[in-house]
This record gives sequence, C-alpha cells and structure tokens, in this order.
Amino acid sequence: MNAKIKGAVLLAVLAAWNAQAAFDPPTRAELKAAAEDVSKVVELLKDASIDQSAEVAKDVVIQVVKLDLDIKERDSRATSVVGYLFMSMPRDKWKDLAISFAKFIAASPTASMDPSLLSALQRAIIEVAGMDGANVFGNAYNLAMQTVAGAPGGGKTVPPQPPPPPVALPYEGQRLL
Repeated sequence: MNAKIKGAVLLAVLAAWNAQAAFDPPTRAELKAAAEDVSKVVELLKDASIDQSAEVAKDVVIQVVKLDLDIKERDSRATSVVGYLFMSMPRDKWKDLAISFAKFIAASPTASMDPSLLSALQRAIIEVAGMDGANVFGNAYNLAMQTVAGAPGGGKTVPPQPPPPPVALPYEGQRLL
C-alpha cells in the first residue's frame, strides 16, 4: 500500500475509535436518577450509538421497575423513557433502534417480566414511531424471547434428557441375586 492510503486508513480508524470513545456509559447512580426524573435520560443518551442507547434505555426501565411505584406511574415513566429514546435518534434509525431495544428488553427478566410494562413500552413505540415501529419491536422481541437463554417465557424447550445409563450386565464370575 502506498503511504497516502495507509494514512487515510489510519485516520479513518482513529476517527471511528474516537467516535466510539465519545460515549460514556452511565453509572448506576445516573441510571437511578434518570428513573426518578425521566428527563435526565436525554443526557445519558448523548453521543450513544443505537445499541448503546437501547441498552441505556433498558437500564433506566429496570431502575423504574425497582422504584416503589404503582403500576400506572411505573408504566408512565417507562413510556417516557421510550419517547426520549426514540427522539434521541434520527427517524431513519428508528427501525434498527426498535430491534435493538427489543433484544435488550427480552434479555432482561426484570424488564420483560410484567405484561403491563411490555404493553406500555409497545404503546409508547406506537405513539412515537407508529405501527410499523411497534411491529418491528414486537417481532424482534418475540424472536429474541425464543433465542435468548434465560429469558422468562423464552420459548425454550426442555433440553432432551440424556439416555438412561446402560444396564449393568453381569460379568464373568458375578452372580445376580
């Protein structure tokens, strides 16, 4: 390779590395603060990629679930988290965001355990991204629940039982009583 191409490749790699380094994952205290004041989610999503944003939103939803709230308040806060999540990304990335968010939610027993919460999350996606976004989320969630190990109701079947141990046959000199 000539020196100009090597230099261009090196600059591209450094630029990509710096772009990834710009996002700082939030601390547990920041996640808890965002669960208590949902508007703080916007700060946590700054400079995040699609997957990073989806994971942060899932983590905030988990913190919301851990708060001592009645179901309506919990679902309302979770709905707000989803709204901030989608509004933090350009519209052309919403499909990918819905898929990523569904995978993270499905992988979390805390976030996927309650049907009311799941319904609230999907309603929020309908409000922001429309039925297409909600369908993408629902399909990705269902697929993830079938493939993610340990997810509640994950569609996992019981692994096949091992065959029974071989029957012990008497060997030479042994008598069966």
